[in-house]
Amino acid sequence: MAKTPWTPWHKVVQLRDDVRSGELSLAIFAADLYDVTMGRARAVYQDSKEFFALTYPTLNLRDLCKDVVLRLAGQNDKAVRQLELTYGGGKTHTLITLYHLVQNPTKLPDMPSVQEFIAHIGMTPPKARVVSLCFDKLDPETGMDVTSPEGEIRRLKRPWSVMAFQIAGAEGLRMLHGEGLDQERESAPFENLISELLSIPGKQGLPTLVLIDEVLSYVREMTGLDQVWRGRMINFFQFLTQAATKVDKCSVVASLLATDPRKSDALGKELTQELYAIFRREKEEGVQPVGKEDVAEVLRRRFFTPESLRDREVFRPHVVAAVKNISDLDEQTRKAKKGAEERFARSYPFHPDLTDVFYTKWTGLEGFQRTRGILRTFALALRDAEKWDECPLVAANVFLGEPGKGDISEAARELTTVATTE
Repeated sequence: MAKTPWTPWHKVVQLRDDVRSGELSLAIFAADLYDVTMGRARAVYQDSKEFFALTYPTLNLRDLCKDVVLRLAGQNDKAVRQLELTYGGGKTHTLITLYHLVQNPTKLPDMPSVQEFIAHIGMTPPKARVVSLCFDKLDPETGMDVTSPEGEIRRLKRPWSVMAFQIAGAEGLRMLHGEGLDQERESAPFENLISELLSIPGKQGLPTLVLIDEVLSYVREMTGLDQVWRGRMINFFQFLTQAATKVDKCSVVASLLATDPRKSDALGKELTQELYAIFRREKEEGVQPVGKEDVAEVLRRRFFTPESLRDREVFRPHVVAAVKNISDLDEQTRKAKKGAEERFARSYPFHPDLTDVFYTKWTGLEGFQRTRGILRTFALALRDAEKWDECPLVAANVFLGEPGKGDISEAARELTTVATTE
């Protein structure tokens, strides 16, 4: 029987320019909420048009955005949401999505992904006062720069000060201070004070959205320096979540885990459980923005040009050819050929087994820095394999390097380094 011809994957879909060229450092793939809120992030995250071009509105992500926006519009009581570790990561990306949706909704770009969000929500998001608590940027000694609603920038050290200044500038600091000074306080403010603080934007006709990222990074560091901070931070989150449920049109969305695996030692795990317990008291289930079934689409949008992904029917003959050749060698695929074609079509140009292994196995390794490590390794492999790979699908061979060459590929070296340290 003559061999069924196929087209190499890189002749069907084209790599994005930033994947094909550049240093491909981890930082390139790291979504940074703090930089976005300070207006200095890379364009792919700062510019709403570029951001939504790369954003896949998964069902879970759309559901979360709907819940948050309706809360901000005063149409539900889901005040507190906590993001969980997922196959595809996406926690910080989710927070940035919420930021763009409500920070200036009248200037949202008119594009399919944005329309998907708005259609699912059922309304145009209201403009909100957005507060970000990015704990991986809050230095224990020097603090972080924070911007007030009027645009004033001030360096602050305490989480409640960072929140207060973003909500109401110096007035927010005076509200929390025992002597009414626009200075910081050391102890966590109680629920009644936080409620007053969160209510300020409402008096100006704005709902309040508090976005919290990398909580464990800060709590673990501060507790290691002084045990008093363990109770102080637990109190802060307890009072904050309680206050948020009592203030109309106020929502808190938090990512508790730390990207840095060193924060997940025995003490880090204890603190994580204590933090989880606080958010579970509000009786809201944790949210996984990206499910296993979403992984291939997330990867497609990050690595390949929108133009080459627009007409998905173009993929069908290449999928059929690939499955035909696989079924010639694999009896299980041959017996379930129709189902196999659908499975391969959903993951094209990636072999579905490849995305399954990476997102169920490799992201579980603490040293692999979760999603950004996955994206960087994939990008390295795709950039190199584009030059020589003749396979119809992106499979494990792209990580091994060009056949006949003695050198191990950069992607394989990276995987090996992580594997040997686990």
